Amino acid sequence: MSCLFFLAGCCFSERVFFFLRVFFFSVVALRCNMPEYGKADYWDERYKANDTTFDWFVAFEPLKDIFASLIKPEHKVLVIGCGNSRVSPQLYDSGIFQITNIDISEVVIGQMRSRYREMDRMEWIKMDAMKLEFPENQFDVVIDKGTVDSLLCGSNSFHNVYTMNKQISRVLKRGGKYIIITYGQPDTRIDHYRRKRLHFDVEHRTIDKPVFTTDVSPVSSYHVYVATKNEDVRDAAAAGDDEDDEDEEDDDFYDKFQANVAM
Repeated sequence: MSCLFFLAGCCFSERVFFFLRVFFFSVVALRCNMPEYGKADYWDERYKANDTTFDWFVAFEPLKDIFASLIKPEHKVLVIGCGNSRVSPQLYDSGIFQITNIDISEVVIGQMRSRYREMDRMEWIKMDAMKLEFPENQFDVVIDKGTVDSLLCGSNSFHNVYTMNKQISRVLKRGGKYIIITYGQPDTRIDHYRRKRLHFDVEHRTIDKPVFTTDVSPVSSYHVYVATKNEDVRDAAAAGDDEDDEDEEDDDFYDKFQANVAM
């Protein structure tokens, strides 16, 4: 019996609590053992081996009400890192036709373009979400379902996420919505969207996991962040005046994140 009490004491020691917090606040680093997630070659090979459709985290149905409240038929929608998800075709079936899907994998873009060729008002384009080739203020809605999680699996992850988010802010219209579906809890995600140069107001929601799921993540729900681009954001030329402050903001951001992990 004394051994059991000893083990219980060890399990709840300060050191164990510290590592548990590191696990939950940095779950990305522990789950992501495949740095290839950020590389086109990895995804090309994966899609060549399995030409089908698949939805990370949740399918369309649990997201339907959220999408209906934020996306109107006349909206122009950009889906980044679309992969072989059925979300875009199901949005199309619901009456949202102006959808542009991008992915770094040329293979999956070709597969999806062929699979849904009858949905001829929807576009499929090979493009890197960190290097968007669209003009400013182009889209009413941008959807990310798992792309941020993939970027956080690779090297230079914070920088890459920030680069992508700046690109999305640039192509998003004032008042537009950036919808992020992720397994990441607010402690590990929300500050990525609150950085001042992104000009986002961020709302957090949750979606319960399906009862029958093969996901082994240590969370009971998935997370949706809705980032709304501020109406009073300045244009790109004026925003350039803040370039000197960016390094300082980066330092503050990393310090804040590490402080959360070490709490």
